[in-house]
Amino acid sequence: MSAPKAPRDTAQRSSLRTGSIGVVGAVAMCMAFMGPATSIAFNTQPAVGGAALNLPLSMLMALVACLLVANTISQFARKVPSAGFALSFNARAFGPKGGTFTGLLLLLGYVMVAPMLLSAIGYFTSDFIVTLTRVDIPWWVLSILYAAVIWFINSRGIAESARAALIFLVIEVGVLLGLFGTILGHGGDSGLSAAPFMPSAGGVGVSGLSVGMLWGILYFIGFESAATLGEEARQPSKTIPRALFTGVIVIGLFYVLACYAIVTGFGTEHIGKLQADATPLVTLSTRYWGISWIISLTILASQFANVVAGSNAAVRIMFSLGRARILPSGLGRTDRNGIPQAALWIYMAFSLAVTLIVGAIIGPLGVYGLAGTVLGIVMVIVYILMNFGVTRFYRRDHRAEFSWLKHAIIPSVGSLIMLVPLYGQLVPLPPMPNLIAPCLIGAWIVGSLIYVASINRRSPERLAHVMPQEASPGAEAARSDEDRVPALDE
Repeated sequence: MSAPKAPRDTAQRSSLRTGSIGVVGAVAMCMAFMGPATSIAFNTQPAVGGAALNLPLSMLMALVACLLVANTISQFARKVPSAGFALSFNARAFGPKGGTFTGLLLLLGYVMVAPMLLSAIGYFTSDFIVTLTRVDIPWWVLSILYAAVIWFINSRGIAESARAALIFLVIEVGVLLGLFGTILGHGGDSGLSAAPFMPSAGGVGVSGLSVGMLWGILYFIGFESAATLGEEARQPSKTIPRALFTGVIVIGLFYVLACYAIVTGFGTEHIGKLQADATPLVTLSTRYWGISWIISLTILASQFANVVAGSNAAVRIMFSLGRARILPSGLGRTDRNGIPQAALWIYMAFSLAVTLIVGAIIGPLGVYGLAGTVLGIVMVIVYILMNFGVTRFYRRDHRAEFSWLKHAIIPSVGSLIMLVPLYGQLVPLPPMPNLIAPCLIGAWIVGSLIYVASINRRSPERLAHVMPQEASPGAEAARSDEDRVPALDE
């Protein structure tokens, strides 16, 4: 007599719900995590401080650099579709210890997303309400409310999160396209010109372009999060690469257009005014539209979509580490709908605590700057590690498919380019409180190495759980229809 089958909700307690999201949903999450309006609003001033007139050119260079990294991630995703992302990728490339270290490093970066954005969105919502109504609601009250709403959306599953992210993404991109169209339609301050794309016209040299490129790459942080949807996407070996390249190219061209419109709006002869303006979007909106409040709402929509997408990615990294028993195993459990509720609860509670406690000490904008610095540095290091990993992975495990161009030259060039933002973030060392970021990262790296060595010495069998299975040919098509739910783009 055969043994009875385990109930579905028990058998699937460590599995995310497959087929929950298609290409459109994955692209929406990828783009929303980049936070286009937020990036343009807060990164333009430091970027133009270096690149000056050549801001659009430096952004075009950053787009190329991120496409090189997208190549690495897509090559991994074709073989190892996993919610663990770099954790799983580098486990296949460097073994369980290398994968575990990468996963712990990635965890540090991604856990900063929600505190960074909850503090910012609470602060800017409070400021917006005061400006309109003169009613002063403390920023931390609004941060708590936002955290509750974001938890509710994400607890409904990845498809619902993608829908919410897509709605707010369309709002922010639509409003900014309208503003940029108005600026360019009016010919900007002094007419349209190709000078912003000509290095000789800018006169800032390689160093100035490097500064602009540094901040340009930081605009893109988050595009890699599409890879964390590998277990929930339909046909992930196709969906994830398509989402990565679509997200980077579409938003990248949007960034280039934005930089050109901003430079043109201020005028090629007035770059000094742009460099001194902390709120260039507000200035341009007031000048060309006669209003500024719509830009504030757009930035809030961007931050909301950003935290929805970013927190989902962070939860899936926590889930993967819990399932691999690197973190407490309870984090690696899902409910009967394939949603990692425990990891979500812990992540949102932790994020809110950091937001409120650290925010009380250094202020909400201090949290935004500190957490953003940690996220930026960590992700650049992770990109470089994956670039090395993809070469090793294909040369060793998929020799017949190894391509010197795709698996060696492009990743190597990508790593060299990524040294630019890494150098720019660390030299010179940032002032307090952002100086805490490199110190925290250094301590985390040392602690992670010690932790991995301890696990390897005491319970080496635990590291075996980190190793993901590679996708087998035809496996995606063979998934049972009962394990699917309607995807966003169905």
